Amino acid sequence: MVKRREPQATTNAKREPTPEQIEAFAAAADGGSPAKKPTPKADLDPNANRDYKAIRVPFNEYEFTKLEELATKTGRTKLNVIRWAILKLAEEVQ
Repeated sequence: MVKRREPQATTNAKREPTPEQIEAFAAAADGGSPAKKPTPKADLDPNANRDYKAIRVPFNEYEFTKLEELATKTGRTKLNVIRWAILKLAEEVQ
């Protein structure tokens, strides 16, 4: 036979949140807590191991041909050309 479970009665089942709890919730929902200070970003090493993230990027034939041509002209690998182009564009945008 199945043993039926009954919920335990709690005395504070309908307890209302305090104004401090409401403010803390609202502050966290807005993007941060007033108690927490933003942590400064650590200096990132441009020569660190490449084990942080990996992206699979599908190319069409035209894009891949251009990538191969650029890799041949610059003497770089295709992946290095992509990384180089990202860094070059990031410098130009700043």
